Amino acid sequence: MNQVSFSVQAEQTLEELMERMSAVDELADLDMDIVDGVLTIEFDDRSKLILNRQEPLRQIWLASPEGPAHFGHDAESDQWLDDKEGHELVATLQRVLRLKLGTDIRL
Repeated sequence: MNQVSFSVQAEQTLEELMERMSAVDELADLDMDIVDGVLTIEFDDRSKLILNRQEPLRQIWLASPEGPAHFGHDAESDQWLDDKEGHELVATLQRVLRLKLGTDIRL
Protein backbone atom coordinates (compact mmCIF):
# COMPACT_ATOMS: atom_id res chain seq x y z
CA MET A 1 0.00 0.00 0.00
CA ASN A 2 1.48 3.34 -0.98
CA GLN A 3 1.33 6.44 1.21
CA VAL A 4 -1.69 7.99 -0.54
CA SER A 5 -3.66 4.74 -0.37
CA PHE A 6 -2.79 4.39 3.31
CA SER A 7 -3.91 7.94 4.10
CA VAL A 8 -7.25 7.48 2.35
CA GLN A 9 -7.91 4.04 3.80
CA ALA A 10 -6.91 5.05 7.34
CA GLU A 11 -9.12 8.15 7.25
CA GLN A 12 -12.06 6.12 5.92
CA THR A 13 -11.51 3.55 8.66
CA LEU A 14 -11.54 6.19 11.41
CA GLU A 15 -14.69 7.81 9.99
CA GLU A 16 -16.43 4.43 9.69
CA LEU A 17 -15.50 3.51 13.25
CA MET A 18 -16.90 6.79 14.54
CA GLU A 19 -20.15 6.23 12.61
CA ARG A 20 -20.45 2.69 13.93
CA MET A 21 -19.79 3.79 17.51
CA SER A 22 -22.24 6.69 17.22
CA ALA A 23 -24.96 4.21 16.24
CA VAL A 24 -24.55 2.17 19.46
CA ASP A 25 -26.97 3.28 22.19
CA GLU A 26 -24.48 2.62 25.01
CA LEU A 27 -21.97 4.96 23.34
CA ALA A 28 -24.38 7.72 22.28
CA ASP A 29 -23.57 10.02 25.21
CA LEU A 30 -19.80 9.86 24.74
CA ASP A 31 -17.96 12.81 23.23
CA MET A 32 -16.43 11.62 19.91
CA ASP A 33 -14.68 13.59 17.19
CA ILE A 34 -12.07 13.31 14.46
CA VAL A 35 -9.57 16.14 14.05
CA ASP A 36 -6.55 15.89 11.74
CA GLY A 37 -6.68 12.10 11.54
CA VAL A 38 -7.16 11.58 15.27
CA LEU A 39 -10.36 9.97 16.59
CA THR A 40 -10.88 10.80 20.25
CA ILE A 41 -13.54 9.27 22.48
CA GLU A 42 -13.95 10.81 25.92
CA PHE A 43 -15.73 8.89 28.67
CA ASP A 44 -17.81 10.34 31.50
CA ASP A 45 -14.85 9.97 33.89
CA ARG A 46 -12.72 12.10 31.50
CA SER A 47 -10.55 9.17 30.42
CA LYS A 48 -9.97 8.90 26.68
CA LEU A 49 -9.57 6.36 23.94
CA ILE A 50 -7.53 7.69 21.01
CA LEU A 51 -7.08 6.25 17.52
CA ASN A 52 -4.70 7.99 15.16
CA ARG A 53 -2.90 7.50 11.87
CA GLN A 54 0.83 6.98 11.95
CA GLU A 55 1.72 7.97 8.40
CA PRO A 56 5.44 7.00 8.34
CA LEU A 57 4.69 3.51 9.67
CA ARG A 58 1.40 3.12 7.79
CA GLN A 59 -0.38 2.06 10.96
CA ILE A 60 -3.35 3.06 13.06
CA TRP A 61 -2.41 3.39 16.72
CA LEU A 62 -4.79 2.89 19.61
CA ALA A 63 -4.20 4.41 23.04
CA SER A 64 -6.65 3.00 25.56
CA PRO A 65 -6.95 2.21 29.27
CA GLU A 66 -5.53 -1.26 28.56
CA GLY A 67 -2.44 0.19 26.87
CA PRO A 68 -1.23 0.91 23.35
CA ALA A 69 -1.75 -1.18 20.23
CA HIS A 70 -0.52 -0.69 16.67
CA PHE A 71 -2.53 -1.94 13.69
CA GLY A 72 -1.29 -2.47 10.16
CA HIS A 73 -3.54 -3.16 7.21
CA ASP A 74 -3.52 -6.75 6.00
CA ALA A 75 -4.39 -6.69 2.30
CA GLU A 76 -5.23 -10.39 2.15
CA SER A 77 -7.95 -10.22 4.82
CA ASP A 78 -8.67 -6.48 4.28
CA GLN A 79 -8.45 -5.92 8.04
CA TRP A 80 -6.38 -3.82 10.42
CA LEU A 81 -4.42 -6.26 12.57
CA ASP A 82 -2.41 -5.67 15.76
CA ASP A 83 1.27 -6.04 14.95
CA LYS A 84 2.03 -7.94 18.18
CA GLU A 85 -0.82 -10.41 18.65
CA GLY A 86 -2.76 -10.26 15.38
CA HIS A 87 -6.01 -9.06 16.96
CA GLU A 88 -8.39 -7.24 14.60
CA LEU A 89 -9.03 -3.52 15.25
CA VAL A 90 -12.83 -3.69 15.63
CA ALA A 91 -12.60 -6.71 17.96
CA THR A 92 -10.01 -4.87 20.05
CA LEU A 93 -12.22 -1.78 20.27
CA GLN A 94 -15.20 -3.90 21.30
CA ARG A 95 -13.12 -5.53 24.05
CA VAL A 96 -11.75 -2.20 25.33
CA LEU A 97 -15.21 -0.61 25.33
CA ARG A 98 -16.73 -3.64 27.09
CA LEU A 99 -14.06 -3.47 29.80
CA LYS A 100 -14.46 0.28 30.20
CA LEU A 101 -18.27 0.41 30.19
CA GLY A 102 -19.07 -2.97 31.74
CA THR A 103 -21.47 -3.93 28.94
CA ASP A 104 -21.14 -5.88 25.70
CA ILE A 105 -20.57 -3.56 22.73
CA ARG A 106 -21.06 -4.67 19.10
CA LEU A 107 -19.70 -2.43 16.35
